[in-house]
Amino acid sequence: MPANAAELDDMAEYVVGKVNDIPEGKGIAVEAGRRTIAVFRSAGKLYAVANKCPHKGASLCDGEVVVKDGIVRCPWHHWNWQLGDGKLEADPRQSLRTFEVAVEGDDVVIRV
Repeated sequence: MPANAAELDDMAEYVVGKVNDIPEGKGIAVEAGRRTIAVFRSAGKLYAVANKCPHKGASLCDGEVVVKDGIVRCPWHHWNWQLGDGKLEADPRQSLRTFEVAVEGDDVVIRV
């Protein structure tokens, strides 16, 4: 068995809303099990990251989405997080947890 196969077995999928619930250039907070996840739509694509900024705990779903740069800007201290990989723009050694997002019909599904 590959090392990551057991990890995949432990993953769960959650339907967290409808595609139309997430406006372009914005984010919303959703619950997926015990986690609060920020889901964003930027340039027509959906992204999911941990909702809590690791710097001081701000809700990233309230941050500004800079579509052309593919980032969300923390609403408190303006740290820029890349939506695609969760990395901090100023210091890529720091990152947010990211989650796989899928669309099934008009449902948004998060895999954690």
